[in-house]
Amino acid sequence: MMANEVAVTDVDVTAAEAEAREAEALVSELEAKVIAGDESVTAEHITAQESLSRFARLRAQFTANKAAKAQEAARLAAAEALHAEITDHAKGDGAELAKKLKTVTDAVRAFGDAVEARNTRVLEYRARAVELGIPEHIHPTAPPALHGRVGLTADGGAYGIAGVMAGRRRVEQINRDVFLNRTLDLLTREGKFKHLDNVDAGADIFADLASIDAEVAGPAGNHFYLAPNGGVIAKDDPFTAEEIQRMGLTIVSKAKAYGA
Repeated sequence: MMANEVAVTDVDVTAAEAEAREAEALVSELEAKVIAGDESVTAEHITAQESLSRFARLRAQFTANKAAKAQEAARLAAAEALHAEITDHAKGDGAELAKKLKTVTDAVRAFGDAVEARNTRVLEYRARAVELGIPEHIHPTAPPALHGRVGLTADGGAYGIAGVMAGRRRVEQINRDVFLNRTLDLLTREGKFKHLDNVDAGADIFADLASIDAEVAGPAGNHFYLAPNGGVIAKDDPFTAEEIQRMGLTIVSKAKAYGA
């Protein structure tokens, strides 16, 4: 739309159509008067009104066309704005998600390392207690002062593996996988995780995630054709005229073929 061009609205279209209908109605009114014997109405009156009616109808059509063009221009502008918004979002979204996933992965690794370090310490505590001749303790609640209130646990309880007691405190090795699986179960209950069979990490999970929105490379080839089924054929060397006719191909531009 030009800078000095007035925008056309649905109200303008409605008004133009109403004006055209009014002009047509005046033609019918004059014709009805002639039929009724009104000699004041001449052929010139009817011809002039018919001309005005046709002009009003043409103006109404022009107004409707102009409104449709304005609506299409607005739709296209909105679509282009959407394209820009999507592109801007997609440029860094995959990288940000990959960063978060790596943070989660590193946290799980750190948790595993911490559990391993803890379990090593617990084994050392137990070995030292054994060297000191401290026995397993079952009853009463706390080991006796005779052994410095230290005892060996007989089993690992609900989550761990046999360790030591210090007073009423059981200090045992823990099973890393139990707590990680409980975490996944918690996320599953919250709807944040679903286990999928037959999915492996692949060569580089973080690179794969970072590139999810990467722009697809343009098609290869110098000559493009549309097949009868709507498929696109790209070739470095062109088909012959006989091949094009025999296969029912249509020569198109790269932009037409791929929307480039």
